[in-house]
This record gives sequence, C-alpha cells and structure tokens, in this order.
Amino acid sequence: MAQLLDLNNKNILITGAASGIGQATAVLCSQLGAHVILVDCSEVNSKEIQECECHVMDLTEMDKIETLVENVVKGSGRLDGLVHCAGISSRKPLNVLKREGFSKIMDVNFYSFVELVRQFSKKGRMNDASSIVVMSSVSSIKGYKAKTEYCVSKAAVDAFVRCAALELANRKIRVNSIMPAEVLTPLAAKSHALNAALGVQEVCAPLGPTEPYEVANLIAFLLSDATKTITGTSVLIDGGATL
Repeated sequence: MAQLLDLNNKNILITGAASGIGQATAVLCSQLGAHVILVDCSEVNSKEIQECECHVMDLTEMDKIETLVENVVKGSGRLDGLVHCAGISSRKPLNVLKREGFSKIMDVNFYSFVELVRQFSKKGRMNDASSIVVMSSVSSIKGYKAKTEYCVSKAAVDAFVRCAALELANRKIRVNSIMPAEVLTPLAAKSHALNAALGVQEVCAPLGPTEPYEVANLIAFLLSDATKTITGTSVLIDGGATL
C-alpha cells in the first residue's frame, strides 16, 4: 500500500520554524522525506531535522525577502512547498487602537506572506503543482474582545488565499490556509498567563485545545500529492470552537 503522506524529494520552506507549529511542521516534513528550509527571526534547533538549511531573518524587513528567495533557490533549487507559520498576536481594546499597531501585526502575519508568495511564484523559483499553506485562525471569522488587530490580519490572509489560488491555478499551484482555535504553543501559554492575571474568562472548545503535531499533520497533507484539487480553502481545526 502506498504511503499517503509522501514528501520525498520536495523542497519545502517553513517560516516561524523555531517553535510551536512551525517547529512541529519542520520535524514532520523532514520525517516524510522533504528537504526543509527553515526561516525564523531566532536560531532554529535543527537536531531532530534531517536535510535542512536554516536562515535567521526578521520577515518585517520585506526588502530582504527577495534576496532570501534568491539564495534559497540558488542553494536548494525550486520550491515545492511554502508554509508560513510566522505570526504575532496582540491584545488592545478599541479605544487605544492606532494605525502603527495594525502595521506591525500586518507586516508579520500578512504582508510578509504576500511578498513570499509573490517572490517564489516568479518564473524559475517554484515548481508547477506546488503547494502553499499559511496559518490563519478562527479569529478570521470569529470576533474576540481586544483582539481586533489580530482578527483583521487573519481575515486578510484568508482573502488573499482565495485570490492567489485563482491566479496560480494555471500552474496547478494550490494555496490554502489553516484556521485553528487554541493550539498548545508557547504563545498560547503566555496568553493563558495574561488572561489569568487580568481575570479574563476563557472559552474552551468542546474537544479541547489542539496539539501542534495535529496542525502539522494537516499541513503535511496539504503539501503532499494526496490530493491536487484542494485550493483557495480555509480549513478549520478548532476542536469545535466555532460550532
């Protein structure tokens, strides 16, 4: 019986690879046979990862993304997969929202992803029938108090996914997003601590929080050739939080 998830001989770039979902995805993709290119603003622990190269980069420095892309293609060849896990959150009530705050979170969560897709989709940089996956959130479709900046950034991601999927369809390049609720990452732990300090009541999903490896499994499925017709879709993995 053929292996369902097979990433052998695929070049896959993963941002936010130093921790959480990005790290879990990097480990899994490597185990499934991919050569992984890891990008993060801090050093990546690559002990569990075979066949990898690492780049330390702040993705808000978007004028450097083209050079990153050129170096990756020169060193590893064309990409077969791009995964954008890099992201930041914020917590601000309506009365203190300012344009600068939106700009900061949009740079990481949205604009850097757009630029990565724009650069890698240029001729000779990404193979036809490749797959692009980006982390969105249930925050794209569900409102939260004091989370306006984050919710807006994720809604923008999902809108871009639908547009990019159409533009790249002629090359059979798929573009999808993943929409989790709570994932047990270091970022979630900080959020829990802050909620406890503020006395904020947390709403739990019926099936509870999601583990990073579960999200990594879904990302690997979308990267693989298990199906070649899932595109322009935002896939929920939320434990029933949106029911």
